[in-house]
Amino acid sequence: MSHWTKDEIKTLNLMRERFLAGNAGTADYWNSDADLVLYERTFAQRIGWKWDAVLSELTLRGWSPPAVKLVDWACGSGIAGRRTLEHWPEAFASVTVTDRSYKARNFAVSRLREKRGDLVVEAGAPEQVDCEGALVLVSHLLTELSEGELRGVLERLNAAAAVIWVESATRDNARRLMSAVRDPLVAGGDWRAVAPCTHSGSCPLQQVEHERHWCHHFARVPSEVHQEEGWRDFSERVGVDLRVLPYTFVVLERGTAGSRAVEGEDGLSRVLGTAREFKGFLKVLSCAKEGVTDWTLQKRDAPETFKALRKWGELPLYRFETQGDRVVKAERSGAKDES
Repeated sequence: MSHWTKDEIKTLNLMRERFLAGNAGTADYWNSDADLVLYERTFAQRIGWKWDAVLSELTLRGWSPPAVKLVDWACGSGIAGRRTLEHWPEAFASVTVTDRSYKARNFAVSRLREKRGDLVVEAGAPEQVDCEGALVLVSHLLTELSEGELRGVLERLNAAAAVIWVESATRDNARRLMSAVRDPLVAGGDWRAVAPCTHSGSCPLQQVEHERHWCHHFARVPSEVHQEEGWRDFSERVGVDLRVLPYTFVVLERGTAGSRAVEGEDGLSRVLGTAREFKGFLKVLSCAKEGVTDWTLQKRDAPETFKALRKWGELPLYRFETQGDRVVKAERSGAKDES
């Protein structure tokens, strides 16, 4: 017996088709509160797991919100805002949600007030919301924005104290996030890159020789999801692979490249995607200030790093010692040298 009704599956498939086609932004696609409830139970949870991964990385890197005002931009059901409040429960005095859809705004406000009755919760249309001095969250919005609309959003975000922007990890999304969001803000001199980058120079992946690559990562799906009948039925009938959850993101903070710098990150490289395994060695695509390199890591040279990169469960920030194209020694951020 199906966990979902025929109408629910029809609605979920229609949502997914719009998201994949990149035309979800042509109209308000929330037809009813029931659509938002359905979205919240399914697609929003997957987005929430991506936010969990991003927020956990920021904590591991020693970063915390520089503002007490939180703005959830293009909030949808409000999952990004709620996950951020759960991660930093004492950090904020107020939260504002904004979305072109009043149904989405009302839904997000209702859920926030259920969870955090102690906070000032406000809502408004995008043109009404003031981002000055706020931590602004942006989630899965790029495919809905033309070039002109994106420039308009960046003008609004430019007054913020920090921005966390998370997207699905298609090649086009990832490259656009870096070329049209990260690099223009950083190049202006008022912003620095916090993550996933280890530097605030221009993104090396935008160079012609790296055109086939893109900055992406993988979030963990909670183990219990694989045991739940409802999720298995959703996966089969909507065509969503629950085994993998790729995402791309960028975190930017107002200030010079040296302000609030994370201690000890000089010389670090960020591993992109997952390592590709061969017999006795891994190929590791790594991005650093010096550029993008496809390193070879042999198991005998750094067995603990080899093990960690195979399971990709740790923060993928490393300080590599290399010879030619081979890693001969590796130190993970916050860990001791491995001989």
